[in-house]
Amino acid sequence: MSKGIIKTAIATFFLTVSAGLYGQDALQQASSEADRKLESALARLADSREAIGKEKIPLTAKRDALFDELQTLRREADRAQRLSDNQSADLSSMEANLAAQGEMVDYLINLSAEFGRTLGAQLDPSEASFYADRISASEAAVEDPYIKPLVQLGPQKAILAAGLDRMESLSGGATYPGSAITEGGLLEEGSFLRFGPVTFFASESGKAGLVRQGQSLEPTAIPLAKGAFDANIAAVAQGETAALPLDATLNNALAIAATRQSLLEHIGKGGIWIYPILGFALLSLVVAAFKAFEIMTLPKPKDGLLAEVLSKLSDKKKEDAIKLANGADGPMGKMIQQGVRYSDHDPELVEEILYESMVETQPKVMRLLPFISVTAAVAPLLGLLGTVTGMINTFNRIKIFGTGDAKSLSGGISEALITTEFGLIVAIPSLLLYAILSRKAKGYLARMEKMSISFINGIKTIA
Repeated sequence: MSKGIIKTAIATFFLTVSAGLYGQDALQQASSEADRKLESALARLADSREAIGKEKIPLTAKRDALFDELQTLRREADRAQRLSDNQSADLSSMEANLAAQGEMVDYLINLSAEFGRTLGAQLDPSEASFYADRISASEAAVEDPYIKPLVQLGPQKAILAAGLDRMESLSGGATYPGSAITEGGLLEEGSFLRFGPVTFFASESGKAGLVRQGQSLEPTAIPLAKGAFDANIAAVAQGETAALPLDATLNNALAIAATRQSLLEHIGKGGIWIYPILGFALLSLVVAAFKAFEIMTLPKPKDGLLAEVLSKLSDKKKEDAIKLANGADGPMGKMIQQGVRYSDHDPELVEEILYESMVETQPKVMRLLPFISVTAAVAPLLGLLGTVTGMINTFNRIKIFGTGDAKSLSGGISEALITTEFGLIVAIPSLLLYAILSRKAKGYLARMEKMSISFINGIKTIA
């Protein structure tokens, strides 16, 4: 067994030596191949460096040229950017100026249109026909959204020129032809005479008056002082000299005079509830007059009659006392007669008889007075009812016509206020009349009561 091991070891040794020798040869061959490749690479590197050296100069020159071109392009780009920015700024400024000019044009258009509306509101009725077309054109130009602003300026310039011409023509007064509605409702041709806010009209037929706006679109000539100034107005209109009437209140006095109305017209505007109020007022007045006459004419015994009657009774002259008592009329006389007739009875019975006479007299003296009191209470309530009815009518008209037309609302407002006015007018005097007449009636009853007490005290003394 050891021999086999030895043989194996020897074989292994020889194999190892042989492999080492073979690897050393391969390493030498590889080293030689690497050297050869290195020399070849160095040669190629040298060739490349030589080629690069030859190409570097033109490339550097080309690079410098491109760099210079780039700088030139950058400067041109900066200059172009600055020009673009300047142009944008100029464009923005132009747009802002254009917008400002447009706003100014719109403002001028609206201001001119407002001037036209103001001019139309301030025109005298006699001037309306001269300026109506230009005012309408001015308003139509503003309201039309399809008209260019410069085109809209045309009618506004025309209305401004018309206003200036009007100022120039009216300075110092003006006379111009036209037509107006004269007294009698006739539309007549003639001449207008304008002095500031006052305008007169003289027709060809000789009628004249102060010009006011009537119910129609045509001016109305209101006669002054029943035609006393017609000749003077016509003379001045023809260029002559004459005295003209001028209202220092700028026609406000005439406006106030035009609103004046008669009592019947005033009552007629109160509506249906004014008539019950007036009915109560009339009845209350009649009752008050009747009661005043009745109370004032109630018979009153002469002074000292009661003392004479008691003196006769004291002297046991009852028949004479009855004759004296029968000479007195009215409730007081009747009461004395009753007292004398039963004077010989118990004083308490006499007192009851006298009290019965007073109770019987009281309704006669106080009758119909409560009606006056009822009138004083009912009249304001009827006025309030008329106020409610008038306000309901007013609200109904507002629902139909709106609040722009004051004339359509005046009827309901008049009914609302006039009924309250007359209700108070009726109630206050009725209340005063009731207080006065009631005091008079109670005074008469108090005098009866005093006389009855005096009579009872007298017969008690006699007894």
